[in-house]
Amino acid sequence: MAKLSKFIFAVASLSIPAFASQACTSISNLTVPGAEVLNITSVLQSNVSTPAFPPGPTESGLSFCDVTVVLTHPGENDTVTTEVWLPLRGWNGRFQATGGGGFLSGIGAAELGPAIAQGYAAASTDGGNIGLGIGINPAAFNSDGPLPGILADYIYRSVHDMAVIGKAVTASYYGKPPSYSYWNGCSTGGRQGLQAAQAYPDDFDGIMAACPAINLAEAVIAIEWPYIVMNNDKTAPSQCVFNAFLNASIAQCDELDGVKDGLISNVTGCAFDPYQLVGTQVLCDGTNVTISEAVAAVYRKILDGPQTTSGDNLWPGLYVGVRTDDLYPGDAHTVTTNGTTVAVPFPVGDEWVTYFIERNSSFDTHSITYADVPEIFAESVRSYGNDSSNDPNLSSFQKAGGKMIVWHGLSDNLLPPAGTLSYRQKVEKLLGGTDAVDDFWRLFFVPGVSHCGGGYGPVPTDPLAAVVAWVENGTAPNTLAAEHVDYSGATVNHDICKYPLVSKYDGKGDPKVASSYTCAESFGSTS
Repeated sequence: MAKLSKFIFAVASLSIPAFASQACTSISNLTVPGAEVLNITSVLQSNVSTPAFPPGPTESGLSFCDVTVVLTHPGENDTVTTEVWLPLRGWNGRFQATGGGGFLSGIGAAELGPAIAQGYAAASTDGGNIGLGIGINPAAFNSDGPLPGILADYIYRSVHDMAVIGKAVTASYYGKPPSYSYWNGCSTGGRQGLQAAQAYPDDFDGIMAACPAINLAEAVIAIEWPYIVMNNDKTAPSQCVFNAFLNASIAQCDELDGVKDGLISNVTGCAFDPYQLVGTQVLCDGTNVTISEAVAAVYRKILDGPQTTSGDNLWPGLYVGVRTDDLYPGDAHTVTTNGTTVAVPFPVGDEWVTYFIERNSSFDTHSITYADVPEIFAESVRSYGNDSSNDPNLSSFQKAGGKMIVWHGLSDNLLPPAGTLSYRQKVEKLLGGTDAVDDFWRLFFVPGVSHCGGGYGPVPTDPLAAVVAWVENGTAPNTLAAEHVDYSGATVNHDICKYPLVSKYDGKGDPKVASSYTCAESFGSTS
């Protein structure tokens, strides 16, 4: 049974009314099954500003009860911190758990701020600190790899503990439990949301999981693949050159969906050949650069994804039309200084190989050869396949009445959208097909959008609101509203159609307006 070993209370602003202080101090004696509560700290905060975590906004003028709960799981030698923010006024009766990114289990203030600004009681967890920033925390590893308890916290346990703590603290502060509980996250946060649906189907009424890092053991090797390619081929194209391939692919495939709108919506129908650019020139920093066959080969291999030396695919690569550097540096990240371009690995893939697979902090990932890749991939799946948040059996979440929206940008520059598609197909095979799964989970693929946002296409504006409407009003979303500002400064609005439908242009309306499109079975026929 959990016990309270220490309770600390502080008042951050004398302007806070006394009733709020009393409610904040009353939060104590939490019980978290399977854990021991070490410490609870409550602080009244007034007129707080929170930083932006792209694509999320900054927030200001926030006043809330800030509750921090520290716990451990006996015998695991771990310490997990959960932070809960409770708005002093305007609580909407709901609880929102927020997700992480990379090896971070939670983003903290940058995610909590927007949540409480909308009236939610909200929570974030550090997940035991397997990560420091987006990279790993070396203290969470030994010569055998990640410490088992901390790995369990990162993969699944901290999300459940956060749900238990967040709902209990919310009920204590407001005097009643939240009417509804929601998950909201992207990338690692998307994976955490799907993990909750798989392992703890009663924790959340609704889940919004964007660009999910599911199939984790496979996806991290796909993240490292472009770095391996550029090292082995001894060719690192500049981002300017990568953009030349992007622009050429858009020019070739933009109108495959029936409208010239600067997007590649029909990514699977785009037979773009990078070698057609060989010998052409692109202006980069005032210098004409000739695209070589070696550069085209690198681009082709990056799109193909991890392969064996005989050319067999191990995992999907990035889709054609990807912007390699965007809101976040992508898998194919390069840096050019004084005319010299070098490949730079994305920390998640690079440190996964170093600490999880090789289990050697001194391992040089620059030394990985094409011949090494199949064994590295196989070892990742052998050791961590059960920690990949890709169990297709969502029947318990379905029976619990849960609703889930997942969206994934087709121009994701970190996590191949094909991995999400593969998982969806496995769920459909197990649970009775598209219509049966649509009853509780709707999937949306978003053209031109990069990892968690950015890119050159309309980004979903408020997918969590769509989850709320589905849970509370029974309004199942057939489309997600999306918006962006294009290269000309014009605002573009699209409705993103649920999978497997696509957004088909009507042939006459303004391409920048959502009403000019309908959902169709294909770009060549309406449904």
